[in-house]
Amino acid sequence: MFTRLLAGLGLWVLSFTASAITLSGLINSHDPGTITKDGNTYFHFTTGTGIWYSTSTNLTTWTGAASPVFSTYPSWIYNKVNNFSGSFWAPDVIHMNGYYYLYYSVSTFGTSVSAIGVARTASLTSPSWTDLGIVVESWGGSSEINAIDPALYRDHDGKVYMSYGSFFGGIGIAEINQSSGKLNGSVTKIYGGNHADIEAPYISRNGDYYYLFINRGACCNGASSTYYVQVARSTSITGPYTDVRTLLPNTDGKYKGPGHIGVLKQDGCNYVSTHYYDLNDNGAAKLDILKMTYSNGWPTLTRSFSVASCGGVSDGLYRITARHSGKDLLPAAKSSANGAMIQQETWNSYRAQQWYLINQGTGYYSVINAASLKSLDVYNNSTAAGANISQWDYWGGAGQKWSLTSNSGYYTVKSQLSNLPLDVLNLSTANGAQIIQWTATGATNQQFSLTRLK
Repeated sequence: MFTRLLAGLGLWVLSFTASAITLSGLINSHDPGTITKDGNTYFHFTTGTGIWYSTSTNLTTWTGAASPVFSTYPSWIYNKVNNFSGSFWAPDVIHMNGYYYLYYSVSTFGTSVSAIGVARTASLTSPSWTDLGIVVESWGGSSEINAIDPALYRDHDGKVYMSYGSFFGGIGIAEINQSSGKLNGSVTKIYGGNHADIEAPYISRNGDYYYLFINRGACCNGASSTYYVQVARSTSITGPYTDVRTLLPNTDGKYKGPGHIGVLKQDGCNYVSTHYYDLNDNGAAKLDILKMTYSNGWPTLTRSFSVASCGGVSDGLYRITARHSGKDLLPAAKSSANGAMIQQETWNSYRAQQWYLINQGTGYYSVINAASLKSLDVYNNSTAAGANISQWDYWGGAGQKWSLTSNSGYYTVKSQLSNLPLDVLNLSTANGAQIIQWTATGATNQQFSLTRLK
């Protein structure tokens, strides 16, 4: 384990193990986006001509894509960035509104004349990309938030945020409209500025804390890169982010200049992707994957791990299907209203029958309806057996937090508030049957399959 206190700077280098899993295949990478899964395939987008990416079925063996995202570049780029070379920087991807939205930045070194654009496709395994244009831009001002390094994050309430920024004006954050893929409101500055060497932000959350990962130093210089990774935390997504600690040092064995954190939440595990310059290979930029756990309220990384379940459900989009009836949960009449009751209905691919499961890192999950973006909720915050289950704006109470316990391929879904499981009223198999909470019986109307959709 590598642990030390930089007492003079007041920073901690957090513990990690330098014995790495072995990545193989085509693992070149710089500024990798968050590794994302579609079906049985993982996707790793990275800086490159036309937006380059690679794929894997096991997180360790990687194959280059046959072609980049763009063969013809969006025309707006040439009006924004003079002499654009075709190199798209630091892409990041998130699933929302039935599509994968891919955010990317265009700029040139040393200037804040930059823009973040977005394209989308319904499938990553069989992509058909449509560019949607500029999300946010900067015009060259010395104190502007430089529009590069987008990073996307879905919070416990189902809202999606984009953090971004670099030297010049620091790091900004804004909510994303999940239909348009564009900003939903204004940008808030949350960190850095005054030309400090701070860039490549990424936000994740565990329990009550948001964690802001950033890069310090300078990238893009191979074995001479001075990059290193820090983390700060806050109880609010907009900060203030305090108590800064160094997470990955500039050099650890062959790993030099690590950069651009992303977090994949898979099977209850947190896998961190980043790039490094390989000192054993002339400083070539490569993909690195580490496993992240939390200790005393702070993340800890290790390269010594196996890719295996950590005893949880992957973050993602799901059907929730009652075992006894084979029918799926949705708000009554596909309503988007607060208080709409949750019922079962024959699967019909409605967005209202799709739910985002978001691991809170506490043993509980948010369950957010994909159509209404409202939370599964115990009606009137009741602890009584027989209380109805509804949907409501997320407010973070115990009546909106759910444990998921697996048994022979099915799950019991229990409220933190009451410790009572979801139940289809009276064992009904009819469309429209109400979902309630009830004393645990182990019957099939209290067992649900979770089928990941994307």
